[in-house]
Amino acid sequence: MHGGLWGRLWARDRPAVAVCAVASLIATVLWRGVTRPMADTVSYRQAADLLLHGWPSLPDRTPGYPLLLLATGSHHGSSHLLFAVQLAMHLVTVALVVDVARRHGVGRTGRTVLAALLVTPPVLLRVVYEGTEGFSAFLLTVVFWLAVTPGRPDRRLARALAAGGLIGFAALVRPTFALLFVPVAVVAALPERVARPRTAHRTRRSRIAVAPALAVALPALAVVMALSAYNGVRFDSYGMTPLMPYHLSSRTSPYVEDLPRSYEPARSVLIRERDAALLRGESSAPGNFIWRARPALARATGLQGPALDRYVLRMDLELILHNPFGYVDTVKTASVNYANMDSQPAILGLGRGPAQVQEALHLLLLAAFLGLLALVPGLALVGQVPRRTARVLLVGLALCLYTGAVSVMVETGTARLRSPSEPILALLLVLSASLAHPHLARLRHPKG
Repeated sequence: MHGGLWGRLWARDRPAVAVCAVASLIATVLWRGVTRPMADTVSYRQAADLLLHGWPSLPDRTPGYPLLLLATGSHHGSSHLLFAVQLAMHLVTVALVVDVARRHGVGRTGRTVLAALLVTPPVLLRVVYEGTEGFSAFLLTVVFWLAVTPGRPDRRLARALAAGGLIGFAALVRPTFALLFVPVAVVAALPERVARPRTAHRTRRSRIAVAPALAVALPALAVVMALSAYNGVRFDSYGMTPLMPYHLSSRTSPYVEDLPRSYEPARSVLIRERDAALLRGESSAPGNFIWRARPALARATGLQGPALDRYVLRMDLELILHNPFGYVDTVKTASVNYANMDSQPAILGLGRGPAQVQEALHLLLLAAFLGLLALVPGLALVGQVPRRTARVLLVGLALCLYTGAVSVMVETGTARLRSPSEPILALLLVLSASLAHPHLARLRHPKG
């Protein structure tokens, strides 16, 4: 831990630094150091304008990313400063996971590979485009680093408070992180391997375990509840974003016909718009049909704003409660999409040929990830995984599983939603390979 993060990186990981520097230079030259808008950028800019003018109406987006647009002067158009800030956040993200890898025995080659994985074109394209991917990946990785990096015992509460505050802000960037404090608080409550006198009182030990968990949960809850209450009191919309019912509609689109006739004329609107989306062959059809259906629903029902949002949520819950297996089926389909290569234009921007190469490499990496990770429990059972490394693996998996579960259960489950957890997933891949490599090498070259 000597020398600080940047000192350790420069002293021990110059190849990784070189890889990041070259990739950053190429990206800056290719995209002229300026960001590009994507489909969601319009709504983020609209939210930024609302914030700039005193928050007079309820925006579709939470304020986290719009605040970044305002801070960089990017709320009216693309900018060089936003590109530089997003690139800097991404490089810090890479530095943090490389630091964790070094502390847990991954060799220099493995750490260089880890850095290279995180500066490939699909990842850097997300840095170039104006969306929450890079920002949320940065915040999630910092929370992860705080959770697995040992520190002085007297600073444990301070680190927990910092993690809780970051989780709260991450929820302002992506509402799917609203409950991220739950797995992080559980991790914070787990005892660290610190020698204690045998005479220590049990109540005191319980307080030591509970206090960090509360320090994580309370700041995060305060931020989430404050925004939800503000929206409710001022705009009659209790929640972080009014879009949640429409995201949930992606899980009910295949069986909207099962709505009772009492929901007419909304039922007919949903069926018509869903079928039209299928005929158009849109991306993520029919899951995203609800966005075109939204104006038609307002006209058919006579509802607007929060009243329409609550009505859509009621229809979603009606469908899920009466079609649990249909809901599970859509979650399974979303899980497959979540594991695939991102098919958004922001990823396919290099052309069809490179995109196909990326898809093939992605499938190889996915197979390697699953295969290597499957070996870790067996290695742990025979005592070949250090306890502190096992903690890193468990914390990383918990954060990635949380991100994935929320994405496929209440959102569309597209691969783009996986991007915040990709730095941690890359670390888990390299760390698992480092643990398995000596044993696989012995199998290939047995003694005698």
